Amino acid sequence: MTRIYVLGLLIAGLFPLSAQENKPLKAFTPLLNKIWKAEGTWGNGSTFKQEMSFKIALDSSLIITETTGFLDPEQKNYGQRSHGIRKYDTKTGRLRFWEFDVEGNTTRGKVEVYNKDIMYIYDYGGTQVTDYWRYIDDYTYEFVVGILEDGKWQQTFLKTQFTTERKQFYFDFNHYAIVVQDLKRAGDFYKEVFQLKEISHPDNNPKFRWFLVKKAAQLHLIQKEAANFTKNKSIHLSLTTQQLEAFIAHLKHLQISFYDWSGTKNEISIRSDGVKQIYLQDPDGYWIEVNNAP
Repeated sequence: MTRIYVLGLLIAGLFPLSAQENKPLKAFTPLLNKIWKAEGTWGNGSTFKQEMSFKIALDSSLIITETTGFLDPEQKNYGQRSHGIRKYDTKTGRLRFWEFDVEGNTTRGKVEVYNKDIMYIYDYGGTQVTDYWRYIDDYTYEFVVGILEDGKWQQTFLKTQFTTERKQFYFDFNHYAIVVQDLKRAGDFYKEVFQLKEISHPDNNPKFRWFLVKKAAQLHLIQKEAANFTKNKSIHLSLTTQQLEAFIAHLKHLQISFYDWSGTKNEISIRSDGVKQIYLQDPDGYWIEVNNAP
């Protein structure tokens, strides 16, 4: 069975079909616009290794697939293995596929969908073979090739997983915004106590004062009516400085009280990792932590 090759994936639900016709295609939404990779071992001990990609063609009426895999029985050459076509037949209400490989063979068959699981069913040398893609999540499918009858595997030729790279998001802190009652009083506090540089609001809105903390990180003060809520120390802005002792002296000079976490006035908390922390409140009662974290 080493000549059985993965038959690819199908289209997302992007066809201009009726709601009833489009329903089977929803299972393929996680599969588009990604590169899927799998490695494993066939039942006879030979290596399975493939990469697959998919693109929409002909006004969303087809999916063209490209598969990279081994090109020879000795598994020494690895390259473009096959091209495939996936199409929803509106006349029969069935999903069909065709796969064309480098050896000149054409494999064709039907596709059945169960929720997000996908089965390719086709004839291979007089035997009905099933490629079963069992949905794990949007980045993982369990992949089984074998003979499936009445929902039970009679024989399994390969069992592995197809995976694709998970999306990663990289964030930088942009701003922290608070609502204040007296914009001048609050702005002057942050400017004097923390010596923050005031920057302009893009619309020059007189109800806003913006301050630059460091690089792109900003503090936004907004004067507006807001629902009252309890100012809890657990909800706080945290700033770090390597000049914590000098900052404490600065607070004392301004006669601004600070507290440790337990609430003891003019005391310093020390975290289990050695970081020193103090807490103070702005004119609107918002808590601010200042620490010396590296």
